[in-house]
Order: sequence, then structure tokens, then C-alpha cells
Amino acid sequence: MSRPRKAEDPIRWPVPCNRCGQHHQTVARWPDGGVCGYCYQQAKRTRGTCACGHEGVLPGLIDNQPACRRCSGIRLNIDCRTCGTEDELYSGGRCWACVLGNVVDDLLTNQATGSMANELIPLAAALKSMKRANSGMTWIQQKHVAAFLRNLAVAPDITHETFDGLPDSRTREYVRGLLTEYGVLPQRDELRMRYDRWAAEALERVRDPQNREVIRRYIRWHHQRRMNLMEVARGTFLRQTGSHRGHRPPQLAHRTWHQTA
Repeated sequence: MSRPRKAEDPIRWPVPCNRCGQHHQTVARWPDGGVCGYCYQQAKRTRGTCACGHEGVLPGLIDNQPACRRCSGIRLNIDCRTCGTEDELYSGGRCWACVLGNVVDDLLTNQATGSMANELIPLAAALKSMKRANSGMTWIQQKHVAAFLRNLAVAPDITHETFDGLPDSRTREYVRGLLTEYGVLPQRDELRMRYDRWAAEALERVRDPQNREVIRRYIRWHHQRRMNLMEVARGTFLRQTGSHRGHRPPQLAHRTWHQTA
């Protein structure tokens, strides 16, 4: 996502950007003219196929069409020193994807053993493969997310019970969903599990034994009975329609990690 533009300042920057025409600080002078910081960033993120057939970053402009460095004559460092791919560089001459990969490996590796649990390898691959690596970095650099992944790295077993023992958070359920999607954890009715936990906690808050027994019966014979009937109806529908064959949860949207977790 491009950063929001500040109001232009014609007095401080009298010469406008050759690309957008707005008065911002010129950060580069390319063959087509001076370029402001906003257009400079956009140029590094423009990808496609040049008229010459080159596929990759197209920072230049020829006849108002994106062009590669060679055709446009632009000198710009966009070659990742790790993977060699043309991309916007993040730090140390490395692209966002390579930096994200290193961070993921570091967080999911048990520092005591120096290795990653086999069950976490699919999770690491999923985190590294997101389409917007910069969004992944934004998400994973949050303190609570990094701490959660480090705790997961040293967990003795990767099971639903392990997750249940960790602090309740959207991050926990998001990572649980990823592991379930990739077959590391078995499918289970998370809505039912959340309801059962809520019901148990609700009963613990009732001090009077008689009132607790009344509420327990109400939960069991009203709410849980209705949920059981709904589950039976759902199972009957899946069997009749054949929808249970090869049923999998929907693919998680990696592009929204930093917003949902």
C-alpha cells in the first residue's frame, strides 16, 4: 500500500515532479526528468513485461508506458543480493520476501535445539509464501505475534490442546487455522469448542450451588441440545449432497494477515 501523500508545497519545492506534476521534494533525476519520493516508490513497485520482453520491475516510462531499466536508461538497485530477483529492497540489499523468510525461520526455530519442529514447517512455508511480503513483515513484527510464534517454537507438541493452553487471541486462532488448513492439525468444530469453554467459565462465576445447577441444566438441555440438532442436520445435508467428500476450509487470505490477526 502506498503511503498517503502530504499536501504539496509549491513554495518550498517550486519545480514539480515530472511524473505526477505535484510539488514535492525531488529524490531522483532520471532520463524522463525529476521524480518525487512518492513516484520513486511507485516506480520500484511497478511490475510487468517491458516492450522488449523483459519481465520484472519496470521503473521507467517510455511513451507513458512502463519500461525496464535497460530500455529507459534508469540506474536503480532493485536486485536482491540473496535471491537475485528484481524487487523492492527492504534492508541489507535484500527484498521483502527474503527478509520475511529469515524472520519466520528465526521465530519458529527452537533456539535450544537449533531446529524447527516438523509440524511447523508447513506453517513456515505458508507465512513465507504470502503475496505481499511487506504486509507479512508488518504483521509478524508486532510484539504479540512474534512472542506467540516463539512460544509455539518451543511447545513440546503441536496439538489443539497445546493451542488451547496458550493465551486466547486472534493470533492464536489464525495460526491454528493455518495449521488446520495445511493438515498439521485435524479438523474440529471451533465454534462448539468456544461455546463449551464459555459455558464452563459462565458456570464457574455462579456462586450459589442451586442456581449453578439450574443454569447447568439450561445450558445442557436447551443450548447444547439445539446445537446437537443443528449439527445432525448439517451432517445429513453433507451426506445427501456429497459435499463432505474432499471438504476443506476456505483458503486463508494471506493478504489480510496484518488486519485480522
